Amino acid sequence: MSYDLHSFGRMIADRARMDAYVEALRRAVRPGSVVLDIGTGTGIFSLLACRFGAERVYAVEPSDTIQAAREVARASGLADRIEFFQDLSTRVDLPRRADVVVSDIRGVLPLHGRIIPSLADARERLLAPGGVMIPRRDTIRAAPVEAAGLYARMVEPWEGDLAYGFDVSSVRRAVVSAWTRAHLEADQLLAAPAEWAVIDYGAIRDPDVGGEMAWTAERAGTAHGFAAWFDTELAEGIGYSTAPGGPEMIYGTAFFPWEHPVDLHPGDRISVDLDARLVGDGYLWTWSTRVEREGAEPLRFRQSTFHAVPISPARLRRRADSFVPRLGEDGRIDALVLSRMDGGASLGDIAREVRERFPARFATWEAALTRVGALSEQYASDG
Repeated sequence: MSYDLHSFGRMIADRARMDAYVEALRRAVRPGSVVLDIGTGTGIFSLLACRFGAERVYAVEPSDTIQAAREVARASGLADRIEFFQDLSTRVDLPRRADVVVSDIRGVLPLHGRIIPSLADARERLLAPGGVMIPRRDTIRAAPVEAAGLYARMVEPWEGDLAYGFDVSSVRRAVVSAWTRAHLEADQLLAAPAEWAVIDYGAIRDPDVGGEMAWTAERAGTAHGFAAWFDTELAEGIGYSTAPGGPEMIYGTAFFPWEHPVDLHPGDRISVDLDARLVGDGYLWTWSTRVEREGAEPLRFRQSTFHAVPISPARLRRRADSFVPRLGEDGRIDALVLSRMDGGASLGDIAREVRERFPARFATWEAALTRVGALSEQYASDG
């Protein structure tokens, strides 16, 4: 999940979230503290840390939103106490270790992007001994849920009359292989919540999480999947929950659909083995469901986000360990540009060379400069 200024505004307007973070920072920050704010966005946590007495704040944000944070710090008279780093925290070295590390780089669920590797790195490399992590821990819970309207919006375009008589069943299978953000009410739950995982930011290292949950249906209803959310503890006695039925928060609730709706009776037993594996910069989710009723054959589903986005045979072939790659034209352009970024040529000079080598791709020097500038922004260092 990426955020723009409007999204950061909604995060600040989320009172349940902000009130808890304000109180956690108030307790943790002492006069003279050093604070590291990971994913600072527009800088609100950094500003609050200064208000509560921090001597130095290191604010880290990879996106250009950090420019807004710099401007706000200047306008607030705090620019001399906040040092900004436009980068990932895993690539930052601090002049001093932090007494407090504060962050909220979650998505709908805490298992989002590379949050766990980032916070584990910060804890071990950037936090002073005895320092404080905010949040302390997140507990992920789930329950089977009745969500007819949400489920219909997902699958109806790929079945029945809306498909104009064509066989689009393969697309339907892909659609129910992806979870989605939702807002659900407490009365949509069909069983008491079960705990899936506890993420202790003071100890966790492995970003992969898995485990089984089990429920007994408490009432009759049609289950369309299960909802998952998190309860956070920012500090002792301070936190909030994104559970169904609570105030609508910036995060929402995760809805994992089942292949087909299931009519549940009181006493039916439902189990889900949920597995999340970090692959690159995102998670691969797999959920295996079993529904049991006395005197009936168990019903089983096995779903995975691996099937949510069909991958072409050509893409799979290019990922195979036996594939012998050869650069295409785009690769040769990028290789030329990167090879010239050795500190001896300006972007303008590199763009002229690129246009001369690839005249069919770049009608003007400005077009070549745009390509060169994008690579410079991504890979060049300021040093």
